[in-house]
Amino acid sequence: MPKLLRARGMHYEIIDRFSVGPWTGAPIVLQRNDNAGLPQTPVGSAVLVWVNQTKANNAGKLSWTSGGSVPAFLSAPALQFQPYLLVRNWGGNNLSVTNVSGVPNTPIWVAAYGPGMPGNTPQPLPTNGTTVQLSTLATAQGATLPRWMQLNLANFTGSLTVFVIIGGPADSSGNNAHVISLNDSANTGPGTGVTPPAGYYATTMGTTYSYQLNWQGATVFVAAMSPATSLGASVSLTAL
Repeated sequence: MPKLLRARGMHYEIIDRFSVGPWTGAPIVLQRNDNAGLPQTPVGSAVLVWVNQTKANNAGKLSWTSGGSVPAFLSAPALQFQPYLLVRNWGGNNLSVTNVSGVPNTPIWVAAYGPGMPGNTPQPLPTNGTTVQLSTLATAQGATLPRWMQLNLANFTGSLTVFVIIGGPADSSGNNAHVISLNDSANTGPGTGVTPPAGYYATTMGTTYSYQLNWQGATVFVAAMSPATSLGASVSLTAL
């Protein structure tokens, strides 16, 4: 077992030991004990995404630190096709991610997504209702109109589909992201009377979900965080 947390002042033997980069948030694969450092995050919500790519049944683990924080740990289960995600406002600080898995041969794919981040290039999202197809881990972005609009999320194949919407006013914690899943096992979130799972804004058993917004011309960013085997995700934006 590697020595992960033997502190030397504010330093660790593995965590934050820069080994891959410079990282822009673009997808990379971290081998065991590898670290990637993003020099600056957005001053607003961003999403960290990871997938354990091992061919064996090796459970993985990541650590992350930001702005000199104490390390936090994220599980990376083996043999999963569902990307795991952490949505957070890191407040413009750095973000350091380390593969701290307990056994070798546990590569973990990681990426960071958010408006304006250099590691990803969103597709244009028009305001005229044009449907934009999003493959797994693809993104779309566009400027809203200064009026009420509706963001339409859809997947008519029946596959579980997870969307992350970023933009608009932030809540008291600085978060301006919403995670919504379609073709899920339950209806939760606003209007249902049921609390959604931790980290989610809403889930629906249906094939579509409509999100109304009036962001006065601000940018809306949408990312598809669906399982690798999920097809058919789409998004459109239209004026009401």
